[in-house]
Amino acid sequence: MKKLALVALPTALTMAVVAPVALAQEDTGTDTDTTTETAETNGAIVTREAVTEEREVLDEDGNPVLDADGNPTFETVELGWTQTVETPSGNVHTITKIEGERAVVTHEKAERIARAERPTKPERPEKPEKPEKPERPERPDRPGRGG
Repeated sequence: MKKLALVALPTALTMAVVAPVALAQEDTGTDTDTTTETAETNGAIVTREAVTEEREVLDEDGNPVLDADGNPTFETVELGWTQTVETPSGNVHTITKIEGERAVVTHEKAERIARAERPTKPERPEKPEKPEKPERPERPDRPGRGG
């Protein structure tokens, strides 16, 4: 439940508040392009990418539509989205949702930096035992006490 809350809260805040923040095109060198939005919410960096693909335009008969030069035309189709939340502690949560498929959620925990070992405290020397107090002698010169 905690993992869901860590991902769901920044996701909901991003969707509600930061829809048109920053758009940028990335060229990955494949047929898939992404449009990226980035926001910072409560110290977490939230990145949402639309996963798109270039497809050839086909007519009703399934033949490619050609442009004026006789080249096939292409259209960009959005397949789904990927959202990445990087927390201030270094954990990364990624949700990938492609239309018609189940969402894939991954969690990458940051490696903890080993704490420096505390120096060992020197042992305290043992305290010498206190000598027993001698018994008080009775005082016969004081009447009313001890007697």
